[in-house]
Amino acid sequence: MATKKINLVLMSNKIYWHLYSLQNLNCEKFIRIVDKVLKRECQLIK
Repeated sequence: MATKKINLVLMSNKIYWHLYSLQNLNCEKFIRIVDKVLKRECQLIK
């Protein structure tokens, strides 16, 4: 039985959020991002 290699590409978390990109998010994701901004895990850019 041959084994296959699985290539995993890990995406880094998005840290910087533009105000316009937040407008297009659904409610649940928007709340999560705002919570991260308040905890200073993410930053807003203008």
